[in-house]
Amino acid sequence: MSEEEFLIRLAEEVQLDRPLNPDELLCDIPEWDSLAMLGALSVFDEIGASVEIDELENCVSIKDILTKAGFDA
Repeated sequence: MSEEEFLIRLAEEVQLDRPLNPDELLCDIPEWDSLAMLGALSVFDEIGASVEIDELENCVSIKDILTKAGFDA
């Protein structure tokens, strides 16, 4: 999965109808909540990355999530 495909899947899981920007802050995304985090974990599973929920809770931006997924954001 490419970084772009990852961002598309993540946006779907967060239930956004727009693309995500790596520089976007999670606090600026009203849909980013505990349910969205669980959805994000499923996207990590799709790429075979092991991430814990507390690691996602510590993320501040989409770039942080991309880094956890192994992408050079």
